[in-house]
Amino acid sequence: MDQQTNYIVFLCYGNERVFHECVFALLSLSRIYDRGLPDNMQVWIYTDKPGWFRSFKECPLHLNYRETRLDEIKQWRGTIDFVHRVKIEMLKDFSANKSGNVLYADTDVVFAYPVDDVFQALSAGKRYMHIMEGKISEEGNPIFKKLNAHLKTEATLKLNGKPMYEMAMWNAGVLGFNTKDSGLLDSVLDFTDREYPKFSKHVVEQFAFSVYFSQPGDIKAATPYIIHYWNLKEAGAVLASFFNYFKDKSWVELVRYNTLIQIPALMQEKINFYQGRSVLDKIGKKQWVLHVPDWVELIKQL
Repeated sequence: MDQQTNYIVFLCYGNERVFHECVFALLSLSRIYDRGLPDNMQVWIYTDKPGWFRSFKECPLHLNYRETRLDEIKQWRGTIDFVHRVKIEMLKDFSANKSGNVLYADTDVVFAYPVDDVFQALSAGKRYMHIMEGKISEEGNPIFKKLNAHLKTEATLKLNGKPMYEMAMWNAGVLGFNTKDSGLLDSVLDFTDREYPKFSKHVVEQFAFSVYFSQPGDIKAATPYIIHYWNLKEAGAVLASFFNYFKDKSWVELVRYNTLIQIPALMQEKINFYQGRSVLDKIGKKQWVLHVPDWVELIKQL
């Protein structure tokens, strides 16, 4: 059997924080594959500003770009004007003229391990999402409770005879599939277009992926390979400071210095803060503050 092409795909547009996140993700990928990507692996970025990435010196990842106009992005939001609908349309566009394995990641990710095993599983027909967040019917958080109530009012929302409220929600910050399964994207889009006007919450798109990527067979978790820090938006200030301080450095130097930002440690620091707040702090709604590091001092630790 011929070796399939493996694609890592990003969608990057909008404010500068998103671009900082994307380059930080690419730096982590470059650190993992320090001898270069395998010949059958390609990185593609859907972006309205490809020139922004080309400003980084000597990037060995040989980035490919699909320039995406802002009016096209607006069109991809659809008549329902839903920002997360753009991801579905982008993956449909990408899959239309590609053959192989697609590993999409939101920009706010860090590659922790090589993803060769992920691509091998995709070649065998498996599908990936980031991490399973729980079964809707168990109502583990307020949004699940609301979604469960909505799904129960929609008696026709079943898949293979199973009510959708009995299904699990997966985080859609990472999505993996073989292009042979790209038809699933049509089902994801149809569900989103139908249900978002009736239940206008951000989780509609990722629940649609969760439902249709699980048929047939179970979804596999990408979290051992890729860290998705969707709940750490405070990292934006740190990344902005990082890229400003090291703006004159080569790609190789940036790969070395990007280890100064330990995303898992920051995520745990935030969790510890909110778990350790006193009653008065909770009443006063005291918020966690992520302080920008002293880069001079941190460099001394390398």
